[in-house]
Amino acid sequence: MRLLADGAVHSGTGLAAKLGVTRAAVWKSIRQLEAAGVSIGAQQGKGYWLAEPLELLDENQVSAALGDEARQHIEQLEVLWQVPSTSDYLLQAPAVAAGRSRVCLAEFQNGGRGRRGREWFAAAGHSICLSLSWSFQSSPQQLASLALAVGVGVMRTARAAGAADAQLKWPNDVVVNGNKLAGVLIDVQGEAGGPMRVVVGVGLNYSLPDSAVQKIAAAGGLQPASLAGVGRTPSMSRNAVAGLLINDLHGVMNEFSARGFSGFAAEWRAADYLFAKPVTVIADTVQHCGIVRGIAADGRLQLETNGGILHLMSGDVSVRPADQ
Repeated sequence: MRLLADGAVHSGTGLAAKLGVTRAAVWKSIRQLEAAGVSIGAQQGKGYWLAEPLELLDENQVSAALGDEARQHIEQLEVLWQVPSTSDYLLQAPAVAAGRSRVCLAEFQNGGRGRRGREWFAAAGHSICLSLSWSFQSSPQQLASLALAVGVGVMRTARAAGAADAQLKWPNDVVVNGNKLAGVLIDVQGEAGGPMRVVVGVGLNYSLPDSAVQKIAAAGGLQPASLAGVGRTPSMSRNAVAGLLINDLHGVMNEFSARGFSGFAAEWRAADYLFAKPVTVIADTVQHCGIVRGIAADGRLQLETNGGILHLMSGDVSVRPADQ
């Protein structure tokens, strides 16, 4: 992947010599990269190439983009090539001390998780797959609204990186024109009244090859968006966006530790993609139809139905045509 990242044409013989492997091993590796969502051109007698150059994640470059707040809290920052899930990787690691963090990024996840056990697919080299492990001294109030607060942080990153129209779709998506730019998943470990560890998982689409768009669309749910698709070329390098995202997540965790969701509610409401839209919400296998009337102070969705206002803490939301 690093040899091909420059976008130039590389012969199979040349790749084999640089890697110290056989031509057959090169071919096998090319197939593996394609399975990971990388678009590779190939021509007999010519070689292999990427459709466009890729910027791979680099631990030093990501670290250089960190601000003082993040630097003060991070115990460890890792950039991995492949891992089943960055969140699962951190969940298997020892918990950090209260107010401290551990961060993991990966070029490719072969077991990325979305909400409700769904797969999160991100083409290798085209997305930012990041998880942050954080420990609270004790379980914070309004813990259930942490995903909404994290969504605000991810939206800040997306807007700074060129997606000026990024909005929030309850409960945990960042969207552009209704298309999914990023998703958030929170894992919690601990007991009420005692130390609490959370692992915040974020998937942010930096750029998407056509093959990845087709695969994501075929899986159902929201159509994907990317920073590159929003502005043709992202206004920040991929490593800089990763660093900014880590900065924003640390800001969110510190603010949430001190004030809960109250410090994010106004910003969330101002960016509410679903407000006043007719939707269908499936919560605990029960389907509700109504008009979204924003969120409550604790982050619950307020859904106006024929029977009155429902307050929902979780659920899958789809927008209905206005005439339904």
